[in-house]
Amino acid sequence: MNQDWLTQRVLKDLDSVPTEPNTDHDYLSYEQAEAIVDETLNYLGAHSNSHELETEYTYIKGHRKRLAHTLSMIPKANVEGQRCLDVGSYGYMGLWLTIYLGYSEVIGIEWHPDVEDKIIHREIRLNDKSTQFKSYNFDITQSVWPIDEEFDTVLFLEVLEHINQDPMGVMAQIHERLKLDGTLMMSVPNAISYKAFHEFLAGMPPWTYWFYEPDLSHEPRHCFEYTPIVFKTLIGSAGMQENAFKTIYAYSEVANEQDTIEIASAFGIDVDSFGETMIIHATKNCEDIQVRYPDVLYSPDGYYKNVYPLLRNRLQKAIEHYRDHTDNSAELEDLKEQVTTRNEDISNLKDLLSQEHAHAADVKEQLNSLLYTCDVELSKQRELQADIENHESKLQHIEDEKAKIELKLKQTRTWALTLQKEKQDLNMKVNELLFTCDCFLKKEQENESLAKAVEIESKTAYEARDHALSLVQDSNNWAESLSKENADLTNQVNELLFACDCYLQQINDPQRCVQVVRERRFRAALETSKAVARKTPVLRTALRPVYRSTKKFIKRRI
Repeated sequence: MNQDWLTQRVLKDLDSVPTEPNTDHDYLSYEQAEAIVDETLNYLGAHSNSHELETEYTYIKGHRKRLAHTLSMIPKANVEGQRCLDVGSYGYMGLWLTIYLGYSEVIGIEWHPDVEDKIIHREIRLNDKSTQFKSYNFDITQSVWPIDEEFDTVLFLEVLEHINQDPMGVMAQIHERLKLDGTLMMSVPNAISYKAFHEFLAGMPPWTYWFYEPDLSHEPRHCFEYTPIVFKTLIGSAGMQENAFKTIYAYSEVANEQDTIEIASAFGIDVDSFGETMIIHATKNCEDIQVRYPDVLYSPDGYYKNVYPLLRNRLQKAIEHYRDHTDNSAELEDLKEQVTTRNEDISNLKDLLSQEHAHAADVKEQLNSLLYTCDVELSKQRELQADIENHESKLQHIEDEKAKIELKLKQTRTWALTLQKEKQDLNMKVNELLFTCDCFLKKEQENESLAKAVEIESKTAYEARDHALSLVQDSNNWAESLSKENADLTNQVNELLFACDCYLQQINDPQRCVQVVRERRFRAALETSKAVARKTPVLRTALRPVYRSTKKFIKRRI
């Protein structure tokens, strides 16, 4: 795919993009942003009692200007609920976004291979302000991100140069998580800055940072440093529209780089594009990325065939500008002498300025130390005053308590006299009660002896009653047994009478029947009944009518 259109658009807009965003959003001024960064520096300087805070202090101090410029270009949240994604999260940026720019939520992305947690929870403090946010821990070069939400603003600051593979793949992931018309803020080192020109002239790699760390504390180091053309090509390929672009002298001043700038100006290089840090403000204006693999980063053949021919015009203009600059050698000599004189003056002024700066820095440091001491002393004085007021309040409270205690003591004494009198009365009553109790106890002992005797007699009566009940029960059982035996005898008599009737009818001999009855069964049965009756008077009385009727019956039959 021919990408001439992309390179042509980048070259056309290279010098026409404004340095400050001009959108519908509100922004902090650079002075406001600088004040916020300085406030953070002062706080960390006063509280850098740990390695972590000391590292934060060193980082912000070294990147102070870049952080202030970046903060002044991030749009404020103009509606409630706006969210920001900070790729390559830096803790205090999350606090600034929440406290000063009004974002409801900030999500970070970090990469700590030695940490197992997938989500790291951060809490950042600044004086009486604090914020909490979560940061995802993963490698942004992986093909799948664990974050699916869309954000109103995405920050991608000082990270792109560390990506060692497929930077456009990372840009595609960022494009996917940025809302349409959302804002992308990016910053990267400038590979054609005054610093790179320094290194080039000195015979060193023209990079901002190329060093390896023996302890691997800065790995991955800068894998690729971008020029404005390559940087803008990457932004255009990702479907972003530039709103603002600038380079800043984050670690130096333009006045300190006049020699280098003079040489660079001979080639037509603009001083405003010679800073060592590039910052871009862009807006997502389409749903898809425009070019997945731009030739300037992915295709040597495509670069030399399609892109490089378009860049030759810039090279030719630089050569012509240099020749025009060197043709005026005599004028240049005079100018050089003037420049030398001015440089000497500037050098003297620099020395004076450096001295003034050093003196001002010392004064500022002393002033800060004095202010800090004053704050500490004032805090101690306030605490002391509070303690004095507290002690006075406690003393007054003690006096009040003392008066109350004296009043209570007086009342207690009066009460004690009353109690003493009542005690005497009670002693008399107690003696009377003791005498009465002795009398009652004596009577109670007598009653107790009587009760014991009654109890013994009762126990004997109960035993006699139980024995009598047992005898009655035995008599009842015996009577029941005799009644049963009597019933059996009655049945036997009836059988005998029936047998006699039958027998008499058969033989028609009454005399013989009487004799048989008397001699055998009747007599035996009667004797048995009489024997039983003799043993039991009650039964004998009950059976007497039966005996009589039986005798009469036998006589009539006989």
